[in-house]
Amino acid sequence: MREPRCVIISAGSFTPIEIPIEEGDYCIACDAGFMYARDLGILPDLIVGDFDSLEELGPDAVRTLDEIKSSDPNRIMQLEVRKDDTDTMKAVKIALLKGYKKIFLYGALGGHRFDHSFANVQTLLYIKHNGADGYIMDHDKMLMIAENETVKFNKGNTGYISVFSLSEKSEGVTIKGLSYTLDHGELSSDFPLGVSNEFILDEEAELTVENGTLLICLEFEK
Repeated sequence: MREPRCVIISAGSFTPIEIPIEEGDYCIACDAGFMYARDLGILPDLIVGDFDSLEELGPDAVRTLDEIKSSDPNRIMQLEVRKDDTDTMKAVKIALLKGYKKIFLYGALGGHRFDHSFANVQTLLYIKHNGADGYIMDHDKMLMIAENETVKFNKGNTGYISVFSLSEKSEGVTIKGLSYTLDHGELSSDFPLGVSNEFILDEEAELTVENGTLLICLEFEK
């Protein structure tokens, strides 16, 4: 049985995919992300947001939220529009307070504003620095953070994998089992040396960073 995790569904671009939710998992929908959850047949444990863009989704979205407010008001956490936390960051803080060590973010990329995508990359770093592992999930990609650690990927993956230094320098970077390898090298935040590497189908890939923080971006071929 796998470790319980928190699934957060945000309001960025979203391609309908199966989101596996098992007993012990906790699902939070952020703002208009609750409509994505509804379309997938998922009733979130909590809906968090200032709902400032709800009108843009039309009367059906407003009606659905009003129905939930009437039948189960404890399922709604209304936030102020002017606040320090994004809706997604608030959901992450709730997940961390509940003790979840694996946090999966869906609908966290794209949308109308690039700044929200970048904010969610920073949110991955916040999750890492608070003792958990975060993953931004999409139908054909995944983003994650590696910090002073080794990350392994099983055989059978195809597609691209890019590695970027979020710290000024990431030292002791070793890349194995990919088209381009590196042995105790250095990546910097001002040069994208690690972009567009590729999986080798029959090899296990391994990334190590001894001192620094890496953003790992995987784009899978279907």
